[in-house]
Amino acid sequence: SVPKEGKSMINILLAKTLCEMDLKVLQIDADLRKPQLHFRLGLNNITGLSNLLTNKEISISEIKQVVPGYKNWEVITSGTKPPDPTRLLNSERMENFIKEIRKGDEYDLVIIDTPPVIGLADSLLVAEKSDGLILIVSTNEVQRNLPKESINRSLTSGAYFLGMISNSVKKPVSKMFKYGGYAANYGYNSYSQDPNSIYAHYANNN
Repeated sequence: SVPKEGKSMINILLAKTLCEMDLKVLQIDADLRKPQLHFRLGLNNITGLSNLLTNKEISISEIKQVVPGYKNWEVITSGTKPPDPTRLLNSERMENFIKEIRKGDEYDLVIIDTPPVIGLADSLLVAEKSDGLILIVSTNEVQRNLPKESINRSLTSGAYFLGMISNSVKKPVSKMFKYGGYAANYGYNSYSQDPNSIYAHYANNN
């Protein structure tokens, strides 16, 4: 629903688990405002989704990267930060891109990481073109009405709501739900975490 619920981390853990089950996974970073996947997976972000959507000379095969150590796990990073992410994600080129991947039948599952639902149209625009939307809910981080609002927005937009994944973080109630507005450079004011601390937190709590 909002920043800092751990959606990118859950995306990564889900993709990792599936490829370890011998499934072939493609992970796409459609968060063109504050991308995280390349940073957390140690991949370059020179060319990616935004470049594909703005340059017809670039093919999907040119922007796919294999995650080191995981032959069944491929990633398309976000690419160069565009001036208007919403327009790109709502473009015919984006729709054709998803259709091409689906038609190719190369992957068992395609996971698309997007910005939060509330505050931007990006995630719902992607969900409309996909098979469905899964909502990450960090139960100790957000007010209870926000996931409900996210679900209502997804249903109203025409996206197919697949369900929720609970990401419970043990923190004092007094620190619940803190997030800022969106800056002019498309960054989320509190939508950035040190990957080392995230991995450490996950390891300590599992």
